[in-house]
Amino acid sequence: MSEKPISTFWGISLGIFLLLAAAAGCKGKRKHIRLDQKQVVARPEELKATVSDLLESALEGALDSTDRSGALPFRNVPAMAAIYKKSEYAPLWSHDSVWLSKSDSLLALLHNARHYGLFPQDYSVKKLDSLLPRARDTARGNRLDAALWAQTDLYLTAALVDFATDLKVSRLQPDSLRRRDSALHAPFFDSVARRFGTLPVDSFTRSLEPKHAGYHELRAALDSFLLKARFRNYTAINLKDTLHLPQQLRKRLSEDSIHYDASLPDSLALATMVRQYQKRKGIKVDGRISPELLTRLNMSDADKFAIIALNMDRYKALPELPVEYIWVNLPSYQLQVVHGDSVTLTSKVVVGKPETRTPVLASAVNNMMTYPQWTIPPSIINKDILPALQRDPGYLARKGYSLLDTNRNEVDPYKVKWSKYKKGIPYKVVQGSGDDNALGVLKFNFPNKFSVYLHDTNQRGFFSRSKRALSHGCVRVESWHSLATYLLHRDSTLLAMDSASRAKPVSVDSLDSWLAQKKRQYVPLRRPMPVFLRYFTVGRQAGRLVFYEDIYGEDRRLRQAYLTRK
Repeated sequence: MSEKPISTFWGISLGIFLLLAAAAGCKGKRKHIRLDQKQVVARPEELKATVSDLLESALEGALDSTDRSGALPFRNVPAMAAIYKKSEYAPLWSHDSVWLSKSDSLLALLHNARHYGLFPQDYSVKKLDSLLPRARDTARGNRLDAALWAQTDLYLTAALVDFATDLKVSRLQPDSLRRRDSALHAPFFDSVARRFGTLPVDSFTRSLEPKHAGYHELRAALDSFLLKARFRNYTAINLKDTLHLPQQLRKRLSEDSIHYDASLPDSLALATMVRQYQKRKGIKVDGRISPELLTRLNMSDADKFAIIALNMDRYKALPELPVEYIWVNLPSYQLQVVHGDSVTLTSKVVVGKPETRTPVLASAVNNMMTYPQWTIPPSIINKDILPALQRDPGYLARKGYSLLDTNRNEVDPYKVKWSKYKKGIPYKVVQGSGDDNALGVLKFNFPNKFSVYLHDTNQRGFFSRSKRALSHGCVRVESWHSLATYLLHRDSTLLAMDSASRAKPVSVDSLDSWLAQKKRQYVPLRRPMPVFLRYFTVGRQAGRLVFYEDIYGEDRRLRQAYLTRK
């Protein structure tokens, strides 16, 4: 039987009114002690026992659902309580009235949280910056203040639990495509508490981070980004406010230390500033005030960091990847075949428009089809084809479409009363094969509930465009023949290694023969190839971060949901 995960518990703010429940009087009764009131013990040897009593009472009070006055402002009080219970409520961060060096190590790690795609403010860094020096103060009032020591110990433990959680698993809402082993069980948190301070910090963090190469590439580029990042507020440029746009642009460029030459006419001076900015950023220098330029200027380093953090979380959410797979990143319009640590094939792709987006999914390519027919999906029929037929039944012939009944007999569209259909029709609409077909001459099939696939296209000019969110949802592959060749060679190699298999692989020569004959042929893959369609808006090229357009608005949605005010 699997263990039940420790649930998250949100408490109310501590502040000046936070109350810790301390055992007092007869057993079972508690009195509430204000944490801002000192609990000074008479002798140093009494400190540990008193702190332990306070820790136990505080955590028991926080877990008591009938007593809200004992609530603690931590994300995961149950996990903290389990850790302390295992240590019999002994302080975790001090020993014999001396703060351990691991408390400094943790605070330093929290201050550097951005290097892990995390936010220092999520771990009460400012509070700890205040608590630790006070608890270490040699003045007798602080040195023997058990309430201060207990509070500091709790904040350190909460920070460790939350940091380890955020580093190990994604903050994003889990779904069916993401890793299923959340790892957030009591043994995990106990292990975190035991290992921190015994392992070097780098070894500790590496043990929690995902193993995906893409994550570590992003993290390496993030270190370089943070060396130059300036986390400050910049003037926002309103793209729709054309009246004030020049003044806003001038002010925004000035914030990047770009000089405005007042001796020049306004338009020329502004164009000169734009050229200086473009040259500094290594982008095309033309002095044009384009929408792309204004969007770039509106993205501050804080915005970039938030997007990087989201993408690092996307890597944490991935399942373990196989040794060999097809990887399609939708925002970069790119397909890769990955084998181990190597990318063995790369191709441009065309993906779905924002209104007919390509889904994120995981599956495996199990067959190909030469000269496929495209059966138009019902969504496209309802949105585009039915209204067109109601205007002109000749629409199908002009588009190269055929109308088929349930027995696949061709139907004359002029003999159908299209006005009686409001949504859906009792016919299939299919497109001819080859260059008359949106699927081109080859289709790669894989099981999925969205009825999408990889395929060639008869609109190959689309691959020359920089923005390629242009399809109805399927993925068009520029190097379709190279991909097919790779899959057939792979199938042949794997079958040859399997002495028990009697299946015969399909050769590349056979595929090319069917293509030359313009023959529709089913091509099975005996060893299906895993395929992942994913959504990452940041990557690394030549050691530098590259930001891709958020074509489906996912970054914006997730940032609003999970990174509000960050």
